[in-house]
Amino acid sequence: MTKEIILIISIICSLAATKILIPILQKNKIGQPIREEGNKEHYAKAGTPTMGGLAFVTVYILLNAIFVGFGFDTLIVILSTILYGFIGFIDDYAKIKKAENLGLTERQKLVLQVLFAFVIVVVSYVVKGNLGYLLIPFFNINLNLGILVIPVLMFVFVGTTNAVNLTDGIDGLLASISIPVFFGIFMIANSRSGDISISALIFAGVLIGYLGFNSNPASIFMGDTGSMAIGGALTAMMMLMNLSLFLVIIGGIYMAEALSVMLQVASVKLRKKRIFLMSPFHHHYELKGYKEPKIVANFMIVSIILTALTVYLVG
Repeated sequence: MTKEIILIISIICSLAATKILIPILQKNKIGQPIREEGNKEHYAKAGTPTMGGLAFVTVYILLNAIFVGFGFDTLIVILSTILYGFIGFIDDYAKIKKAENLGLTERQKLVLQVLFAFVIVVVSYVVKGNLGYLLIPFFNINLNLGILVIPVLMFVFVGTTNAVNLTDGIDGLLASISIPVFFGIFMIANSRSGDISISALIFAGVLIGYLGFNSNPASIFMGDTGSMAIGGALTAMMMLMNLSLFLVIIGGIYMAEALSVMLQVASVKLRKKRIFLMSPFHHHYELKGYKEPKIVANFMIVSIILTALTVYLVG
């Protein structure tokens, strides 16, 4: 089956699954709590169905089984998607049960993230054999870290999944940014891993389908279930191609969002002053008066540029 048909099927199946899931979530009162300190306009979104990631992650896994199979690379990507999605699911469930925007504690999430990263990285290192090499951006040099690559890749996993999670804050933002990223991985993987290439194409497709209901005004939110799964999937894909360091470029928006949070926290602690009106910094632009669709459009443009740069650098 051609790649174009696989993409179309991914989009249609994700649209259908999301449409089916929305009334189920509404019936069970699985709605999104809203941060009290955030944009007051977000209060109108309280109760919007969340955990929408269940729809596109399920479709992603099923279509992988049909079109890709279960080679080692695919199994690792799916395992990473499921494990990190599971962390997000527990976090979402805790928020809904407490009826507030606080789920798992930071320590609880970190312990699970580190544990799952250890399992994924060690298994991949043992089976793949060549995972100790990391391609250095801009220099085209393969750095051989040997077994020391394990803690490095674990750090990349934890950092990237958290950065992706932080980016999910306004209607359609994370999906819109991530669609170019997965298309970029699809192009990069064409000459490196056919399984990862098709898998990335499917993920891009399911996010496009999901975006049909998540664009402003959103009928459903992906929740941490979806955002953590996205982070797990794309981190695993890049790791398996020895391109983990390129996540700083192709995932530049995610990294900038995470950096804005770290800078804000450091500034408040050290200077007792804020750098941003609110972090992550997409909320800063909201409070500056920019509407959500404009923020999403501009962030997506930057994501496309960074993805194109990564594809060019990797060659």
